[in-house]
This record gives sequence, C-alpha cells and structure tokens, in this order.
Amino acid sequence: MIVVIGGGWAGCAAAVELAQAGHAVELHEAAVALGGRARCVVRDGLPLDNGQHLLLGAYEQTLALASAVRTNGHSPWTIEPLALRPFGRRQKNRLSLSTRFLPAAIALPTALAAAHGVTLRERFALMRWFRRRQREGWRLQRDTSVDELTTQVPQPVREQLFHPLCVAALNTPPARASAKMFLAVLGATLGAGAHATSIVLPREGLGEAVPEAAARWLSARGHLVRRSTRTRIRDLPADGVLLETSGQTNRADAVVVAVGPHQLASTLAPQLSSAHPPIAAALGLVTRFDYEPIATAYLGYDAPLALPRGLLRLDDAPGQWIFDRADVLDRAAASDTRARMRALVAVVISARGPHTSLDHPALARAVDAQLRAITLSLPKLVWSRVIEEKRATYSCVPDLSRPASGRLADRVYLAGDYTCAALPATLEAAVRSGREAARALIADLSQTQRG
Repeated sequence: MIVVIGGGWAGCAAAVELAQAGHAVELHEAAVALGGRARCVVRDGLPLDNGQHLLLGAYEQTLALASAVRTNGHSPWTIEPLALRPFGRRQKNRLSLSTRFLPAAIALPTALAAAHGVTLRERFALMRWFRRRQREGWRLQRDTSVDELTTQVPQPVREQLFHPLCVAALNTPPARASAKMFLAVLGATLGAGAHATSIVLPREGLGEAVPEAAARWLSARGHLVRRSTRTRIRDLPADGVLLETSGQTNRADAVVVAVGPHQLASTLAPQLSSAHPPIAAALGLVTRFDYEPIATAYLGYDAPLALPRGLLRLDDAPGQWIFDRADVLDRAAASDTRARMRALVAVVISARGPHTSLDHPALARAVDAQLRAITLSLPKLVWSRVIEEKRATYSCVPDLSRPASGRLADRVYLAGDYTCAALPATLEAAVRSGREAARALIADLSQTQRG
C-alpha cells in the first residue's frame, strides 16, 4: 500500500497516477477539503475558490488529469482565446491584446501587430523583443530579474504587459522575480501558439475540477481518501515506511510527500535528517524560501454587472485582475446572503504590497472604491469577503535552489509545485511534480520486483 501525504493538486495527481498503474493508494489530507492552496471554501453559504487561480491551455497535464477523473464525460472547463483588456474606461493602463487559434509561428506576431493602447514605436519594440527571445529559445545564460530582462522594452509596455504578467505567473514583483522562470512561462504560452494562451475557466469551481473529482475517482476504485488526517513519517525501516497518522502508528510500502514547502519539516520526523542526507538537503533548501501571499476579494452587488469577456486588467490600486463569478451564485444554496446578490466578482491581488497592511474589511472597501473610480457606474455593494493565502507560493527569485520531484530517500518520494524545475509555482507545476514522483516510485518498485 502506498500513502500520499497531502491532498493538493500534486498529491491528487500522484495518487491517480499510482492507482492507474495498479497500486493500492491511500490519500491523506489534513484539511476537510482537498485542493491545498487551490480548494473550495464555503463562506456564508457560497462555494468560493480560496484563490482565483488562472489556468491556461498550456497546462496540458492539468487538463489531462481533469479529463481522466471525470465520470460524467463532461468537460469541467470553459476555454476561450486570450483577450487581455482593461476593465474600466477611466484606467490609464489601456493596453489590449488578443490571440486567435493560429499556428505558433504566426500567432504571437499577429497578436502583437493588432495590440491596442500602445504606440506604433512601442509595438515594434515589443515585437523585436519577442523575436529575440524566440531566437534564443526562451532561455537565459544568466538568471536576473524581470525588470532587468525587460529594460530595452518601452516603459509603458513594461508596466502594462510584462509587469502584470510577471506578478500573475510568478506571484513575485518584477524587481525580484526570476527572468529565467518568466521566460519559461512566456515560451510555454505566448511562444507556443494561441491554444497555449487560451484561458481555461472551471465551470464548477477549482475544487470540483480536479481534487474532489479525483477523490471520487479514487474512492470508486477502492482506494482510501482520508480527510482531516495528519500524517508524518516517523522512521524508514528496511521493509517499508513507518507512519504516524492522527496519533496512530501504521506502515506503508512507500510514501509520496506532497505538502507545501513550509509543511515539509513537520511531515518528516527530525531524526530522519541525520540518517538520510537527501532529506536534510531538501529541508535545508526550503528553509531558505521566502513566501508571497495572494488575496482574493469577493464582492457581491445588488444588480447585474455587464463585464466584458476576457482577462480583465485593473490598475493595481490595489486590485490587479477582476473575474465574473456568477457561476458561484448559480451553485449556491438559497440563503439571505444569496438572495441579496445579483452579481459576484473576484478581484485578485498577488504578491506583497501596500495592501497587506489592511485588514480584510478595509481591503474589500478599498477594492470596491477602486472599481468605482475606474468605471462609470457600479451597483450597491451588499456583501464582501476576502480570502487570503499568506504563503500562496514561494518567492520566485533568480537562481533559487529548489528540491527536485521524485525520489527523496528509500521508499520516500517528493512532490509539490516547488519541486518542478521547469515552471514557477502553478497548478501545472503541482500536477507535473505529482506525476513525476509517482512515476519514479513505480519505476523503483518495478526494478525491485525484477531484482
């Protein structure tokens, strides 16, 4: 029996991969809801995502996992071409960029040529910058900051395009963000054709798209999903892994550890570090991590809002992006809170900034005031709630050393978005790492059986 510790997207991906390979699996999650830092939370009867995570068409392994665990045959996603637009008519940042479903060779040049809100000179400078990055394979010989990477791009383009994309993708301000990781994201999306940049929105919330669907899929096939269960590795005897699970001792043939980096030390007993140098090395790396928050302000209004379609940019005062979440109202149970609302939006604020000094009610008021300042009219605000993940991701800074997904020690394997070398902390990174860890475990077990 194989235990997966952590029911986030990495843990769910690992558990499904192991089950598909014919192994008996137990998935242990400390919280009630699966999904980790991308899960469903219920507030005042509304099923909210704990953060408005953005998925893209380039997230191939995430989309494949979601398809694999669906039992009703229906896609959990709505997929639309990228359309980056300003939300308010009074915004100073007016850049607009759209893609079409075209081959990679012409998708990006076509989108840049048709961009609005920038001068012709700025547009040509942007096209030259992208052509250079394409020729270089979206790689850098030396890591630096995103600010330094984009110094040759006109300032309006840096502020209106690169800075918001950097914060959205890396959850780290461009002055501190890794240029290598930023280029990796650009290459996998804007550099890979319009399908890779398409916006993928969950129809029923993130929890239903993958983690809860994965739990049902596992349970239907006889695997155990344990919620509200704290598990840590106590020892690594020769014949397996000794676990402490909610105060009880049990044994597993192997374990995938798929918790957040800040939870890794509490999942591994202290004595394991001295006996297993790779464990000590991994713990040493994550102790050097710094973390960035993501705050999502949900605002409910008493009249419908006609939001434009697309990815709607705000002016960073303090909100950065706004999303229509009418789907939440459609799924909410009848209540006084639900009865008062005719519209619900989610406003995202990534990374640290002046807003972090505000308490949640004050931040909700600030976001509502921001929306009213940049649009012509807005209905009455009747409900609000801020959900903040204080350690949503690690700070994706240049030359950050991270543990690798896969084998950590004998019969112990590591997964998590922070272990995916190819990407920053995204849902796709989490899913990739979970599958990589599971495949490494499967390969080792097969080798042991052949031996």
